[in-house]
Amino acid sequence: MSARAGGQPPVVVAADAQSPASATAGRSWRERLRPYARNGGLALTLAIVLGVVGFFRPQYLSRDNLIVVALQVSFVGMAAIGTAYLIISGSIDLSIGSLFALVGVSSAMLARSLHPAAAMALGVALGGAVGWINGALAWRIKLSPLIITLASMSIIRGVVLLLTDGYAVRGVPREFAALGQARVCGVPSPVWMFLLLAAVAHVVLSRTTVGQHLLALGGNQAACEAVGIRVRRLRWGAFTANGLVVGVAGVLAASRFGSANPSFGTGMELDVITAVILGGVAFTGGEGNIPGVVLAVTLLGIINSGIVALGIDADYAEVVKGAALLGAVSLDQFSHEARDRFRTMLAIRERG
Repeated sequence: MSARAGGQPPVVVAADAQSPASATAGRSWRERLRPYARNGGLALTLAIVLGVVGFFRPQYLSRDNLIVVALQVSFVGMAAIGTAYLIISGSIDLSIGSLFALVGVSSAMLARSLHPAAAMALGVALGGAVGWINGALAWRIKLSPLIITLASMSIIRGVVLLLTDGYAVRGVPREFAALGQARVCGVPSPVWMFLLLAAVAHVVLSRTTVGQHLLALGGNQAACEAVGIRVRRLRWGAFTANGLVVGVAGVLAASRFGSANPSFGTGMELDVITAVILGGVAFTGGEGNIPGVVLAVTLLGIINSGIVALGIDADYAEVVKGAALLGAVSLDQFSHEARDRFRTMLAIRERG
């Protein structure tokens, strides 16, 4: 993915070399709230969809059913958090579904011969290692991350099939399944992990120098290099963090289900990228927020499960996801073009 030349105001990039506080000090409250502008619409849409499904199927709004929906959302949501960081920084990873499967089957296989905690730790580490390798290839080979991760998606899926011969990995110890099947206040542990990761990611992105540098990198890489930001380390870190987060999701999925299927994560890429873009992350990088991603993931999960609850052909969910992705990318492109035209008009008026 290429960086957008005018995606981030120069003052933000320059200030990033100092601190996040100085980066936002000179901006108005409207500018600071602009990345969250789409969240209100997402929240309203989510409420409307819940209301419609609940009206026709009142049992859908029961506590038990909503917990099931939240559990389904949590795995895609964890992967979406890592992908949001990547896209914000101007990169992308199409191998997340395959990596999700690799971590799941690997940790389940390891759990049959190692201590469950060691198997989980190695599974997460495997995710981080693959993310690190993707980042290294993207930097060293100088190819588009889109091409590199498209290739790694196929390679990793092939490795999964070779490891499993196409069969699910079963017979994992009860201790391995305990973490994923645990509940806190009646809510499954993967849901809590998703919320915890989202909270940490939001704080890092919005309150730390690293977060401001990621936004600046996606907006204008050349400017980041000019002010001394370590672009290579930052981009490598984003890929590694994405792999670690997908690793956590894959381990928890294998633990939750007490087995791991080689088909884990099939089609996850579309779900994750749709949620990230719909959540307000600019596809060209340099802009985005984690609360929007959480809302978008939840909205898509409600739509998917709501379609099933209403007895509608589940294939329509794919149509909705595709339309949502197309609409979100189109809206993102239109908003940036309109903003650039507005800035150009202001510059011309100031010169005149």
